[in-house]
Amino acid sequence: MSTMTKVFIVLQAVLTIAVSSLFIGFAAQTENWKDLATKYQEQRNNAVTLQQAQQASLQSALALGEDRARRLADELLAARREGVALKDELARARTERMQAVNEKLAAEAGRTKLQEILDVQTGELKAAQKENQTLLAQNIDLQSRNSRANSRVLELTTNVTILTDQVRNMQERLTACERRVAGAAAEMPAGVVGEAVAVAPSVRGEIRAQVVEVVGNYASLNVGESTGVRPGMVFWVYREGGTYVGDIQIDSVRPNECGGRIVLRGEGQIRGGDRAVCDAR
Repeated sequence: MSTMTKVFIVLQAVLTIAVSSLFIGFAAQTENWKDLATKYQEQRNNAVTLQQAQQASLQSALALGEDRARRLADELLAARREGVALKDELARARTERMQAVNEKLAAEAGRTKLQEILDVQTGELKAAQKENQTLLAQNIDLQSRNSRANSRVLELTTNVTILTDQVRNMQERLTACERRVAGAAAEMPAGVVGEAVAVAPSVRGEIRAQVVEVVGNYASLNVGESTGVRPGMVFWVYREGGTYVGDIQIDSVRPNECGGRIVLRGEGQIRGGDRAVCDAR
């Protein structure tokens, strides 16, 4: 056997050993790689499972966050609306406050004005009360004077009645005298002319008249001597409806007219057109 063959055999053996070693190492490394791949695969599966779990958790959290975000957005929108409403209410409150301040100022001015008016009215009331006291005193005095005047009127009425009776008696006596004078004149010789004497007619009963004119405290009536009116007679004056308004005492008599003073007043004032009655009995 040649050297080359020996070398070739040795090389072949060495190469075989090397290749076997390589195959053995590669097989061992392959097993290691398989175990490592299996381990990596398990780690990958665990990581995928964990990632999926985390992703699911993140999706749930995201959904919860979105819900919360929507709720917060709704709350923010409601808060904005409430803020706008509060701003409007604040503006209204400010306006109402200004109005209240203006009304308060106006009320204060009105109160001051009313106080001034009240002070004036109080002064006028005090003056009126003082004047009322004066008027009350005058009224008491007038009542006293009126009572005395009524007493005087009653006395004068009694005197007028007495005087009326006296005048009537005198008229009757005068009438008797006139009759005697007429009888004597009838017995006088022819050619003797007697002097004519005018005598007012004697009237018994009521004399009705009407007020013609009233000037101050003096009134005139539309009856006179021809109706039997004599000075001193008192006419009672009535208004339509029977309201008594006063008395007129005659002091001036003419044939168809007479006049006198208003001696007593009733309800209202005597005026033209009122009816007057005198009892001449």
